[in-house]
Amino acid sequence: MKKSFFALLSVALLAIAGVSEISAQENSNESTGIEQQRIGQWVITREFTVTRDDEDGIAEKSNVKYDISYGHGFDAHLPFYYMGFSGFLDGPLSMRVDDIEIDEAKSWEWGIYLPMDAVRLGSDHVGLGFAFGFGRTMYKFGSTNYFFTSRSAAGERTTQFAQLPTDTQYDETWFRYWTFKLPVQLEFQTSSDGFFFTVGPELEYRFSPASRGRQFGKRKETITNSISMHPLNVNLLTQVGYNNISLMAKASLMELFSGTSSISTPNDAKVWPISVCLGLTF
Repeated sequence: MKKSFFALLSVALLAIAGVSEISAQENSNESTGIEQQRIGQWVITREFTVTRDDEDGIAEKSNVKYDISYGHGFDAHLPFYYMGFSGFLDGPLSMRVDDIEIDEAKSWEWGIYLPMDAVRLGSDHVGLGFAFGFGRTMYKFGSTNYFFTSRSAAGERTTQFAQLPTDTQYDETWFRYWTFKLPVQLEFQTSSDGFFFTVGPELEYRFSPASRGRQFGKRKETITNSISMHPLNVNLLTQVGYNNISLMAKASLMELFSGTSSISTPNDAKVWPISVCLGLTF
């Protein structure tokens, strides 16, 4: 009787071991996977089981489960279009406005930014924003002043702000140049459509400077475009805003005009551009 009992127990243990082995083998052919897809702020999560057939190596997905949730994604805030007032400082990040008289109401800067990328920095509320920009800056004067670059007999050059020759008359004069920009902004935000603050450098390429004037109320003329200007610049750019509207300020860290003159005169134009603009994102 005891022998029969032990025999049955042995058979039962062998059967259980076989079933366990089969289950383990079957489980080794199954694995679970999770896939996520983000569409805007929405996150779609798909959980599934993959079963692989050892004979033909074909994997099949089964027990697919979907979950849709609304998450906070980091979107950088750089305005698609901005426009505002421009002026001059007497030094980099100076608190003093330069003595050059301009018409503040008609001196402005406008431009556009095309977002390139945004990177979260360990949080949905902090990240870096990158963009490519293009803009135009203009400074309006009265009717008798302009920027020009003079050259001495020794080859030294200096850019000055002075009166026009007496035989030249304009209703108004102005100075303008164009720019390409690459801003890199560190941003803190409450949400992608909430309050935000950004600060960081903006690499800038300046080109096509010109002093221009308007005669008889309608005809525009280029007085001179042979002006020595620093083509490369770095701005300190900062923004504060809500949702798609921002107030932005930028100050040049490099002098606008270049020159090699060793002698300073009262008319020398040593200025650092600054602007305060309203930015809009559509």
